[in-house]
Amino acid sequence: MAKQVKSEGIVLKKIGLLNKDYLVTIFTHDQGKTKVFAKGIRKITSRRLSHIETANLIQTILSVKNDRFYLQETKLVSGFAKIKDKPEKVDYLYQYFFVLERLLPENQKESDIYLLTKKFLIKLSSDEFSQTDLTDFFNKLLRQLGYSKENLTFNQSKQLIEEIISEKLPSFII
Repeated sequence: MAKQVKSEGIVLKKIGLLNKDYLVTIFTHDQGKTKVFAKGIRKITSRRLSHIETANLIQTILSVKNDRFYLQETKLVSGFAKIKDKPEKVDYLYQYFFVLERLLPENQKESDIYLLTKKFLIKLSSDEFSQTDLTDFFNKLLRQLGYSKENLTFNQSKQLIEEIISEKLPSFII
């Protein structure tokens, strides 16, 4: 019998699979970074598809079967539309989410980082956001994960992140 887990989460990314399915990476408050199978979500009758856009804050009900998570229900809490309207904010968003997705361990509760990510989305939604703010969030993320104890410049934090994940950070300029 499958058990159900109800949680709030932020959609980090989604990958299309065969047969109208998606593999969605959701950063939940209770489960941490979790890969979730969204079966049949690309059907024309699915109301869940619009909820799993990147950076949406959603309420989820997940079923767990054989150590795999399956998306059952979603409710959109916030779509952060003010971010998605401006290309420069989308660039900051994807830079932060790329780093977050690479650094977070899977299925490990990270409450402080979850709250930091919500603060990032709220700050990014405001009118004033710059690369300095992104650098501050990178520094907080690296400190909370135990990779750094000092404040780094943007280039230093970028270099440290690239060393940790063993790949270059892509340029997301739109």
